Amino acid sequence: MKKENFILLLFCTLLNLACSEGGNNHTVSDTHLKKSVYGSQDELNKAAQKNDPKALYTLASTYATNSTDVEDQKKAFELFEQSAKLGNDEAMLQLGLIYQEGSSYINIDDQKALSWYKQAAKKNNAMALHNVGVAYYEGIGTKLDKKQAYEYFVKAAKLGFLQSQKIIAYQLYTGTGVKKDLKESFYWSLKAAQQGDIKSQNNVALNYEKGEGVEKDPIQAMNWFLKSANNGNPEAQYNVALKYFAGNGTDQDFDKSIEYAEKAAKVQNQAAIQLLINIYSDIKNPKYNTEKANYWRAKL
Repeated sequence: MKKENFILLLFCTLLNLACSEGGNNHTVSDTHLKKSVYGSQDELNKAAQKNDPKALYTLASTYATNSTDVEDQKKAFELFEQSAKLGNDEAMLQLGLIYQEGSSYINIDDQKALSWYKQAAKKNNAMALHNVGVAYYEGIGTKLDKKQAYEYFVKAAKLGFLQSQKIIAYQLYTGTGVKKDLKESFYWSLKAAQQGDIKSQNNVALNYEKGEGVEKDPIQAMNWFLKSANNGNPEAQYNVALKYFAGNGTDQDFDKSIEYAEKAAKVQNQAAIQLLINIYSDIKNPKYNTEKANYWRAKL
């Protein structure tokens, strides 16, 4: 990614976690103009000239995305800064991202990045709250403090920010920077799962399977494993295969077990490959097939 293309960072956060489900490549200028109150570029320019914070932010976005010219990128930065100083939290966030990444004319400055994130966080900007949490969690621009990180993640999570929900679920499950609380961990995993996060869906299933933070329920476990598996998670695909194989929370079904195990095995899930070998190698199993067993054995 070219460092001049600041605005592409708007849709990500600092941890790999925050971009794990893929980026958003919408052109910010088009998106903001369509969603804003400005009916035309001329209206936008006039509003910016009157120091309207939102107009300045939107105009900055057009400079940042419509050109790779260094002067245009400098102009974008100036407009973001002007908007931020007038109280626009999106501009504050954007300045934090710029300082976090640096550019051909702006050096990386983690402390300035954190300062802008904190200002946006005071305005309840969910991504900024998350990024402040990341700074404390990783010790970026400040002293590492996972307890403090948790406090910011919780604020972002309560605003519906998926990545914060995932992180605090992990912190509560492992006791990282906060007292271990399986019930609360399950609550946040469920929140993230309900937003469609496939790893959280698998985690919720595991919670039900093991009775961690919630009453043990093999049928609910199967339901959540299936959601995650059908959304493409190889780990969940293996877990579904195992449930069908054992008849745990569902009727035993070797055909279904093989179907899901093969999905996971095709992306080199070793446990799924071993399950296929076990199914095809067992002379007592109705799916016994030495040729297929050897085929999958060669994949290990």
